[in-house]
Amino acid sequence: MTAYTAAITGGAGHIGRAIAHKLADRGVDVAILDKDGVAGRSFANELKTQYGGRHCFVETDLMQPEAFAAIRAEIESQLGSLNYLVNNAAFYDDAPGWGVPFSEEGYDAWLKVMRVNLLAPFFLVQALHPLLIQSDEASVVNIGTMYSAVGPDHGLYEGLDMSNPAAYSASKGGLLSTTRWLSTVLAPKVRVNMVSPGGIERGQNPLFVERYNKRTPLGRMGKESDLVGMVSLLLSPEGSYITGQHMLIDGGWTAW
Repeated sequence: MTAYTAAITGGAGHIGRAIAHKLADRGVDVAILDKDGVAGRSFANELKTQYGGRHCFVETDLMQPEAFAAIRAEIESQLGSLNYLVNNAAFYDDAPGWGVPFSEEGYDAWLKVMRVNLLAPFFLVQALHPLLIQSDEASVVNIGTMYSAVGPDHGLYEGLDMSNPAAYSASKGGLLSTTRWLSTVLAPKVRVNMVSPGGIERGQNPLFVERYNKRTPLGRMGKESDLVGMVSLLLSPEGSYITGQHMLIDGGWTAW
């Protein structure tokens, strides 16, 4: 029986955990990549306890250019091979110049976003490409946002201490273009797709949730579990004829 392996950046976060559980339940050995050493090690151990297997943790900071070669070395050491990569890590923080009015947007905040959300996925694929092409079943999934395809509805945020930072949407829009570029350059050995969720409900202001639900054809915000089926399909032999695609998991938001 073939032993499949996967690496997930931001693997200790909400979406990363959901994807890791889905893959581990299929028997895939998962490397959790995260900058949070405590949470990452704990989660990797949780996967081992629940599913068995060779699940492992790689502590890394994707803002650092030297991280990519180090990740490859760790995956080679701990897993020996790599079938699947999920570029899930994203910068979304309270840094100065982040989540502020347009006139106050900060250059340094934009640079941080681009380094994690756009540059890191590209250069991690580049670093791991020699491992991926050794696999008979190699696939990359980049996690985006529906705002890589459409502009935000700022009415959702009116009167609330919430925002939709331009840099985040721009970085994910760039990731969509990068996904399509990589899908042609790395074919036929490596498939590359992007899965973009709509808003994920995580205890936001009730007025925001009410507005969002009214705006969405399916009448609710998303959950992490809504994504994992599509990601799992793309990271499987059943998805072997799918590449260069953008899968929007948004409850119909972009259908309007």
